Parts: sequence; structure tokens; C-alpha cells
Amino acid sequence: MDDTQPYVFLIIGAVCLLIASLFAGNVERVLGTTEASYYGTLAIAFVLILIAGIFWVSAARNLKK
Repeated sequence: MDDTQPYVFLIIGAVCLLIASLFAGNVERVLGTTEASYYGTLAIAFVLILIAGIFWVSAARNLKK
């Protein structure tokens, strides 16, 4: 498992970034969108981007060892 862990982290980070970009790219302030749902979606996207970065940094550290 030690050999495949960095690659699994890279894939998980890529999936998190994909989902975050889908959320952030599709959110719009249109009729019927509340402020809470709009900013909540942006917050979720931001957190997913941060999680993706954490996974990528962990993968890079494991590959360096």
C-alpha cells in the first residue's frame, strides 16, 4: 500500500478539485437562489479546493521520500 498511496492521493485530490470546479462554475445568482445557498455553495467549493491541495501536498511528500 505504501507504493500506491501517493497515486491514490493524487486521484482523490483531482476528484475533489473536479467537484469543486463543477460547483463553483455552475452557481448563479438567479431568481429563486437564496443568499445562503449561493454563499454555501461557494464555501463548499472553496473547502473542496483546500482539501484537494492537502491531498496533493501529501502525495508530493510521499513521493519525495
